[in-house]
Amino acid sequence: MRTRHFIAVGLLVAALPLACFSDSKPALPTLSARTRTSAALHNFDDCDGLTAALRQSLREEMRTRLVQMANQDWYWRGGMVMTEDSGSASPTSDSASGATPRVEGVDFSGTNNQEGGVDEADFVKTDGYYLYVLNGNKLEILGVPQVGELTTVGAIDIAGWPTELLLDGDTATVFSSVYLWGLDAQSELGQALVTDRASTSYPVTSLTKVTVVDLANRGAPQVTREIYLEGYYQTAREVEGSVRMVSYAWLDIPGLIYWPEVPSRYYDVLLTDSDRERLWREAIIDAVAKNDAIIAALPLDAFVPRIYERASDGSFVVRRPTAEAGCTNFAMADDAVSHGVTSIISMDLRGATFTYESDHILSNWSTVYASQSTLLIAEPAQDWWWYWNADGLDEATNVHRFDISVAGATTYTGSGRVPGTVLGQFALSESAGDVRVASTTGQWNRWWMENPTPPDNHVFVLRGATSLETLGHVGGIGTGEQLWSSRFVGDKAYLVTFRNVDPLWTIDLSDPSAPAIVGELTVPGVSTYIHPLDGDELLTIGFGGNSEALDWSTQVSLFDVSDFAHPQVDDVLSLAPELDPNAGWSWSWSEATYQHKAFQYWAPLGLLAVPLSTYRNFYTEGPEYAWGYEYRSRLQLVRVDPIGGTLSLFADVDHSSFFNDDPSRYWDWRDVRRSIFMHDSTTGSDYVYAISDRGVTAHEILADGVTERARVALPGTDTYQLYWGMVD
Repeated sequence: MRTRHFIAVGLLVAALPLACFSDSKPALPTLSARTRTSAALHNFDDCDGLTAALRQSLREEMRTRLVQMANQDWYWRGGMVMTEDSGSASPTSDSASGATPRVEGVDFSGTNNQEGGVDEADFVKTDGYYLYVLNGNKLEILGVPQVGELTTVGAIDIAGWPTELLLDGDTATVFSSVYLWGLDAQSELGQALVTDRASTSYPVTSLTKVTVVDLANRGAPQVTREIYLEGYYQTAREVEGSVRMVSYAWLDIPGLIYWPEVPSRYYDVLLTDSDRERLWREAIIDAVAKNDAIIAALPLDAFVPRIYERASDGSFVVRRPTAEAGCTNFAMADDAVSHGVTSIISMDLRGATFTYESDHILSNWSTVYASQSTLLIAEPAQDWWWYWNADGLDEATNVHRFDISVAGATTYTGSGRVPGTVLGQFALSESAGDVRVASTTGQWNRWWMENPTPPDNHVFVLRGATSLETLGHVGGIGTGEQLWSSRFVGDKAYLVTFRNVDPLWTIDLSDPSAPAIVGELTVPGVSTYIHPLDGDELLTIGFGGNSEALDWSTQVSLFDVSDFAHPQVDDVLSLAPELDPNAGWSWSWSEATYQHKAFQYWAPLGLLAVPLSTYRNFYTEGPEYAWGYEYRSRLQLVRVDPIGGTLSLFADVDHSSFFNDDPSRYWDWRDVRRSIFMHDSTTGSDYVYAISDRGVTAHEILADGVTERARVALPGTDTYQLYWGMVD
């Protein structure tokens, strides 16, 4: 990441007492003034400046967390006991000889990505000839020699819990979470984690692992590179062999006090409330002083995530990002207050040799978006605690823009700030250099306020070569309601807000300087994902309901937006994996209501694939008493007719038998989580492949339904073992 530099970032330290107290109450430590300047990122010139900024941010956060407890009666009346805060938030394969290569979008469907030309990491990928499936701690490779067939080709173990991968020709990049609860302290990795650190305890509970796999021989794939980064994996994108992976680290600082330590007499039943409050405040003052002392002595290494590379002999090379460029690859917004670190790892998989670049931002937990040339990192300008004693300031979001048009390089090109918060990647968009943001303002998440400002929703257009300035804005979109979904499509935007019913809003962005609300349609239920179809139709998924409330049933809707000012509902279809609601079945769900990659629409056939699942407990009385679980796991195929404006049930693919072979087993992942459509250009036949945690099936799509043609069972995921088991 390339940008201009500065020496240090700190908070304004003007004294701002929390409140005035009588002589009988000990004066609480002061908090720094809450001010805002700019979202612009500046790189540090040296490590001293980075260390000072990290210490000051942590000091202010810990002070605020403790001081805010002082005036809350439910903290000190009766001596409530609470546990300590744990910390952060959380090239196509060769075709058969002489055959025409299978092409994504024509012969098979790929991942349901937000933007064309930008592949999003997922646990299933295909190149039309093979399926690559992460299952448990393995990368399973299944062959599709002829469309409609399935063969077991190869597999390889991946350390940790592999959750997503990207595919580029004969190379797979697998992203794993390595939980350290079961890590052998004497292992090579365990030793590397505490090398040259003051504490022998691990600084994080999870590592992000990047495994590069050579797939030239699908029957015997080989690991060629393993990189571990301290922190939590967030997401990854790939554009023509160039990969950007984003993770977030919030290192544990041993000894910090998150809860005041009161003396034993605090719990004396004869103690007056006034005396108990005094003891409580004294404990807060003491905790702040102890934390200040700990923080002042912290070295830079206590804050900054490390990178570990596994060498060919199995040992680990420890890389300290701060040592690589004198901390100049670390950046922070002008007025940021955070000791969390967002890391961007950039890799060029098509280079002559494998190299990667790492850039780091002191930030809060972020939302990531990418077009083919632009990466956006959107983070809350300040974390929730910062607004304590600052009710006059509203939430805001920093949007940091990066140029990713050069393979393997990520270059900072400016930042902007919009009021409010954003809901996921679909609230962000880049088009012709303009950045579009859908946000929700209001103080609705401030639990300490009696009458917080109600929510309102907005669309902002930002522009600028070296910074992102507001070019256009429209607000008043569903005032008093929450934003549940959004989608930018060319010079149009679609937003869904909700309180009791679901208004669909159409926004005109043809003049970026003056975006405007054009239409509104109010319907029962709510849409959580919006999928644009070719032409003037929207296909959505969400939850059903009536004019009063949601009933949380899975609902698919088809909207006609050909008249942009007057959108209409063409059809609504309610889906369920089990038709008898009175047979003891648990509530049903679909992963597609919250994960767009589980939503698969195949335009050539006008078919939508939606996963649906539920389960129930059973038991039998008598001498042969038994109990267990029964599962329903289905992929529902819905016929979508955009011209006729109708939705209808077509068929379903049932994976229940994969899960019901052992009734005593409780499966965490019991959905048909992904689907892939394939077309055989030779025979003209069409198939749908369904992927669940316990198996993969291939069904031929006929005129009146589907017929199974092949299946392969999978071991399934042992969540407990992946989370708590030993790590090599």
